Amino acid sequence: MTKLTLLAALGLLALVPAAAHAEEHMDAAAPAATEEAAPAVEAKEVMLKDGTKVVIEGDMAYTVDAEGAKTAAPDGDHEAADGSMITVKEGKVVAPEAAPAEEAPAATE
Repeated sequence: MTKLTLLAALGLLALVPAAAHAEEHMDAAAPAATEEAAPAVEAKEVMLKDGTKVVIEGDMAYTVDAEGAKTAAPDGDHEAADGSMITVKEGKVVAPEAAPAEEAPAATE
């Protein structure tokens, strides 16, 4: 029985270091699983004067069809329903411009 006890003890000792190393690997992998996801990009919907629905996500502009499918907006200057202009080049918003402000009547004295 002494040999059997000795073999069992050696087998147990052989497993303990492997289990310790497994825990080390699990701890090293844990931060990767808990990393924060990239911040969500804010989406803004804009209606163009011609009735085209446009979604701007970050600096990218997409047209949206009736089924909700998005396609990169075509290059060019696009006028929004509010009168503002959106310039798109290669699907990216290059220069959004505010709507022209109405001139206030001059004050008379």
